[in-house]
Amino acid sequence: MSTFPGAISEAQIEQRINNLNSPIDIQVNPAVIDYVKDYVIYGQRPTQQLLGRTALYFPIFEHYLKVNRLPEQLKYLPIIESQLKPNAESPVGALGLWQFTSATARQYHLDINEHVDERRDPIRSTEAAVAYLADLYGKYHDWALVLAAYNCGPARLNQAIRMAGVKDYWKVREYLPTESQLYVPRFIAATYLMHYYQDHGLVPVYPSYELQLSRTVKIHSAIDFRTIANMADVSVAVIERLNPGYYRQFIPANRGGHYLILPEAAMNRFKQNDQLSSTTAIAFNGVRNQTTHLVGSGDTLETLAKRFNCKVSDIQYWNNLTQKQLYFRQEIVIMHASTLNNGWRS
Repeated sequence: MSTFPGAISEAQIEQRINNLNSPIDIQVNPAVIDYVKDYVIYGQRPTQQLLGRTALYFPIFEHYLKVNRLPEQLKYLPIIESQLKPNAESPVGALGLWQFTSATARQYHLDINEHVDERRDPIRSTEAAVAYLADLYGKYHDWALVLAAYNCGPARLNQAIRMAGVKDYWKVREYLPTESQLYVPRFIAATYLMHYYQDHGLVPVYPSYELQLSRTVKIHSAIDFRTIANMADVSVAVIERLNPGYYRQFIPANRGGHYLILPEAAMNRFKQNDQLSSTTAIAFNGVRNQTTHLVGSGDTLETLAKRFNCKVSDIQYWNNLTQKQLYFRQEIVIMHASTLNNGWRS
């Protein structure tokens, strides 16, 4: 019986895998074990760098998966798609953390032009990927088949299902392209990695806290990175690292807004110097105390209204929100009424 470093046997690895909490039907085969070895034995240095990148991107994935009520474990999908590299590009032109082709990206309303490619935008691409995964689940009602469809496309999967005569990934698998046959095993190995990397002596190489403690705003007017850097007192290199979806260090104008991610302190300085800030002062009758809430995993206007004992329309009014969708690490103003006040704005 072969062993892994640290005297962990393949039998122990298999037992751990079978005990994983996963939305898919797990089966352990030689391909799964080989991919685990790639992570924990042969590729330790890139694996530790990959683990560090989870600090930047997993919180984003978790937020949108929770809002859309999809399994949290789907956050492991970009590990096998891109190694959590937003600039990753496949030989066939798929791009970004979630490896969207241009056709699928446009189907899910991602902008691709000379100034921006939202497939590389961590937030926009995640919004689109979660919507795509939800649509695929609506077709197949099985997460292993969803992963296969995500990899090879619904048309190719449907053909394999017809050939197999059954909707069971492990039986359909032999009729899929080679890459898709290995796709779910790779996902299982990535899931194992995220649960047990410490047992294999792997230590994540995390980015600086400055990059991890970020804030997000929407920018509607055109602005270049040098201007942002001057306003926020932050380097252009940091802006580029957090905002890989923009070309030529420039954010174009957009009626719906483009996301800008900055370190927390830099975002505070940027907002202070931004005369076109989207947050305006609201005058009230009576005394109210203002606090700021940072949108976290799964927050919606409805959950925030319940938490702060107010109305959804109140939060929209206080923050000039024209849409109900909140985005990750958005700062939301909450106004608290005094006991002498007559109540919330109606």
